Amino acid sequence: MSKRTQEKRRVKKTATRSVNTAAQTVRPRKESFKDFLKGVWVELTKKVIWPSGKELWNYTVIVLAFVVFWAVYIGLWDMLFAKGLEAIVR
Repeated sequence: MSKRTQEKRRVKKTATRSVNTAAQTVRPRKESFKDFLKGVWVELTKKVIWPSGKELWNYTVIVLAFVVFWAVYIGLWDMLFAKGLEAIVR
């Protein structure tokens, strides 16, 4: 066996050993449901930037306008195809 092959095997064994050792020593802490809820509360109260009332109203109007636009657009196409299909079937 060549020296190069021996070196590769040695490196492979060492890498495998260190990976196994690391996997065995690092254990995730099991978080309780109460801790989870505390984290959620902190996230929502301290880290989230909530929109002001005016921003919220503006966003609501924009969303409703888009919904109405697309409802009318799709409804018109649906009516057009229905009339066309009805004319073809007759």
